[in-house]
Amino acid sequence: MFRKNKDKSLKIKIISRIIILLVVLFVIIDIIFALSFRQESISEAKIRSKTIAKVVRDGLTSLMVMGVIKDRKIFIQRLKKASKQVDIQNISIIRGNPVNKQFGPGFKSEEPVTNDERYVLSSGKKLEKLDETFNTVRYRVIIPYKATDTGVVNCLLCHKVKSGTVLGAISLTMNLTSVREAAFRTIIQTSIIFLAFLIILVLVFFKFLSPYISLFQKIESGLENLKEGDMDGALIDEKGLPDDEAGKVAKTLNETSKSLKEILLDIESKVSTLIGYTVVKTDNYLKDTIKIINELVRIYNFKRVIEKDRTKKDIMRRIESIIRDYMCFDNYAIYEVGDNNKMSILTVGSKINLGKDDMWCNRSSIEDADSCRAKRTGGDVDSINFPCICPNFKFNIPEEDESGTSKTCNEKYNYYCIPIYIGGKVGMVLQLIFDNDVADFVHWMIPYIKGYLTEASPVIESRKLMELLKEQSIVDQLTGLYNRRYLDESSENIVAGIKRRGTNLGILMLDVDHFKEVNDKYGHDNGDVVLRNVSKQIRKSIRSSDIAVRFGGEEFLALLIDIKEGEGVAVAEKIRKAVESSPLEIPGGVVLKKTISVGVCEFPADSNKFWQAVKYSDVALYEAKENGRNKVVRFTKDMWKEEEY
Repeated sequence: MFRKNKDKSLKIKIISRIIILLVVLFVIIDIIFALSFRQESISEAKIRSKTIAKVVRDGLTSLMVMGVIKDRKIFIQRLKKASKQVDIQNISIIRGNPVNKQFGPGFKSEEPVTNDERYVLSSGKKLEKLDETFNTVRYRVIIPYKATDTGVVNCLLCHKVKSGTVLGAISLTMNLTSVREAAFRTIIQTSIIFLAFLIILVLVFFKFLSPYISLFQKIESGLENLKEGDMDGALIDEKGLPDDEAGKVAKTLNETSKSLKEILLDIESKVSTLIGYTVVKTDNYLKDTIKIINELVRIYNFKRVIEKDRTKKDIMRRIESIIRDYMCFDNYAIYEVGDNNKMSILTVGSKINLGKDDMWCNRSSIEDADSCRAKRTGGDVDSINFPCICPNFKFNIPEEDESGTSKTCNEKYNYYCIPIYIGGKVGMVLQLIFDNDVADFVHWMIPYIKGYLTEASPVIESRKLMELLKEQSIVDQLTGLYNRRYLDESSENIVAGIKRRGTNLGILMLDVDHFKEVNDKYGHDNGDVVLRNVSKQIRKSIRSSDIAVRFGGEEFLALLIDIKEGEGVAVAEKIRKAVESSPLEIPGGVVLKKTISVGVCEFPADSNKFWQAVKYSDVALYEAKENGRNKVVRFTKDMWKEEEY
């Protein structure tokens, strides 16, 4: 209906403009015709007036010669009747002063002389006037008679005047109303003919231009749809179109639209394959293609950036920035699944108070990763479609019926959890928290979020592997403590921090007493059990900020960060007692009760050189072994016998 109305509107515009053009042209022609007719009528009246004036002059001269000048009125009346083609309203003969002086005044019945007539008598110039009103058109002319001695009539034979003297004048008034009416009738007749021609022309135009106007309108509509990316709407119905160049234009436009649609769909398909998902589609193929290409560029740039990040922590910050700043989520969480099947929180975003746990889920999902539905099933978890699908969400609000039985589950917040596959299994979970009014937006954004996660997954796996390899290179596989290599790499940073803060570093060198006997008597496997137990007691006795190192064999090193002077001995004693009070039962019903000896040194109190302080702690350990073992000895200056380190 809308297209039909536009077709009619276009036809009306074209025809109306043609009509206006023809009407303007007709009006101009009529105006030119009327002006030309008027000018021609006036010119004709002037010629006739000269002729009548000459006839009157010659007639009056003849009457005068014959001595019957008194019959001049009869002559003039007959002259009026003879001039049928021109309506002469009045003919007046005005005598000049020379004639009055020679022959006396004229007849009393003559009309008084007007100012115009006096002007002509005195100046000898002809005077013309055109008087036009709505009803009438009059042309008046006053022509002077001048004495002349040449030509047919010699005026000087009768008049005693000089040549050129004004003897009198003739005043003629002609009615041209009938001439104007004739012109109007002609214009009206012409207008009627033109109107009939115009109607016929409009009908012919409607008949001839209708298919072309329809085609033009269809092309216009098709191009508008093409501009908006609607390739299907750009197709033109070819039925009823003229089979000429215009029809070929429509067919070419249809072929172009189909070809462009195929190209855009092919681009979309290939880009979707690259990024691993398809963007939300609309009817605008151009915008959809631009959108998916822009998304490909963003994801490509995102991947380029995270590939240059050194640690998994840096990558997680990038992902968090995408979720918070680009995707506009304020409430979210990212969890990591550990090898022990426990989940740890990598990052949490929240605009509300989540309590002391600072997490959106219950503690059970942290202790047991399989309690998390997204991790266990490996699929998305959406509370919009399935309310309370995950019982571990902290903000589930149960509703009870009259009997007190839980009837439904109404949630204060909605959530959408996405498992992130790393190394072929669920290694992380992204949790998005949102309100009902943005649910549609969240579902619309999910494919985009997954695109970024898909690209980040292999990079995260690579960084985790690198961290694992690095950890394996600096961690002792038997005890889980750091090894000597870690101490070599980290000692400078540790010392720099101690100096910057102006605190002390406690250095504890620990050794298992009579460890060789365990290996020789019970075997190396049981020796490993002893070493693991000692490392366990060391970790339990020191703070999380302190560092425990397997220094070599049965020797351990504990670095106590930021302690007060003298505290190292107390911590060493605590470790010694813990080891002594933790006997081990080995296969065969044998109970091993092992002890340790500990040497204590403090940096920079005992030495401002780190490795010298480590050596001093080893010296103190030697003193403890020499004095009976199962002891803690604090280094003193007198223990060092050498001059230099």
